[in-house]
Amino acid sequence: MTSSISKAVRTHHQWFGSYKKSGDLTRIHVWLTVRDGLIEFLSTEDSYKVKRVRRNPRVVCFLGRADGHAIHGLAEIVTDTDAIRRCYRAYWKSHPVMMIFLASSINRRINDGRQVMIRVRPDESNLLAGVTDPQFE
Repeated sequence: MTSSISKAVRTHHQWFGSYKKSGDLTRIHVWLTVRDGLIEFLSTEDSYKVKRVRRNPRVVCFLGRADGHAIHGLAEIVTDTDAIRRCYRAYWKSHPVMMIFLASSINRRINDGRQVMIRVRPDESNLLAGVTDPQFE
């Protein structure tokens, strides 16, 4: 992993790009975590990004900034509660102040089964190989 990609990952921000029916790429700012080289983030099950991924799993993640390093890959929707909770705990490590305000609503959606996680497997398998950020004790 290059130092510029490493620095971008440590910001825990990305612009997630998924494709509309028309083929247009739509970008939205989301937080990110990396787990064993896979990009992961939370979303509600009824969000447009989840609907677009279900229709077309080809996505692009722009790390750090809207014009950051583009990582193309395949996305999947994860509904496993343990995986979602792990990402939720990672959010507490990467964005503790914001989580003070957002935690209860995210936790409620997890408990209600309305929270999902999007996991992106980069096309370049060695690009983020072995990276997990934020690190867990």
